Amino acid sequence: MGRVEFDFNPSVPIFDANVALGRRHDRPVRVDSVAGTLDAMKRAGVSRAVVHSPHAANFDGGEGHSVLLDSVRGYPSLVPQFVCNPSFDDLGAFSSQVGEVGVTSVRMFPVLHKYPFQDWIVRPYLEWLAAEKLPLWIAADECDPAVVYDTFSKHSDLRVVLCEVHYKHLVWAVPMLKSLANLNIEISRLSATDAVSEAIEALGTARVLYGSRFPDHPMSPQLYHLHRCDLSDAQLQEVCSGNLERLLNLQ
Repeated sequence: MGRVEFDFNPSVPIFDANVALGRRHDRPVRVDSVAGTLDAMKRAGVSRAVVHSPHAANFDGGEGHSVLLDSVRGYPSLVPQFVCNPSFDDLGAFSSQVGEVGVTSVRMFPVLHKYPFQDWIVRPYLEWLAAEKLPLWIAADECDPAVVYDTFSKHSDLRVVLCEVHYKHLVWAVPMLKSLANLNIEISRLSATDAVSEAIEALGTARVLYGSRFPDHPMSPQLYHLHRCDLSDAQLQEVCSGNLERLLNLQ
């Protein structure tokens, strides 16, 4: 049996690619405040985190984004991410707000928002994101693989993060990632034995992003696992922070 380090601390800078900040409508979560999130980050050794608003996803984007921006103001370690609904939002107004406040990424929820992820609905948004070099986050549970593949294959200049990939998704997610060079994978839900190592073996480290899915998941376990995947220091830093910094144009 290998030695377990109870005093583990990450050896490279950590930039979490997937954190929700704020109260949920359907159930309480362990942490829903800025103070609690920052405390969890400090304990896990996480320097920065991309944060999105559950309220913006589930109820009102404008109100949710306003609360999110007010919450993270003065905390540069919390990098806000906006949610958009191409079937409902006005692209002009949304893009103006993104530009005004300097948001660096966007997330879509086609299943939650009940629209098909087809080019005839999302094309204007995807073209805008590509032109502005803003990456798009979409969760694997929000994907119909055939539809998503078809749509993303038409937008090869758009950078995409396929997030919350579970081992049940690997049968289609890895082949899709191999086929579409503009896709990246966020590994917060890859908890099966060797799943992270297998993803890295298939894709390399340049398109793999550490994320926690906090507060639904704790931040430390996947970090601990990454430090046991026989990665070089350079590869570990890519996965834990460098790849995300590059996607967000923060390097």
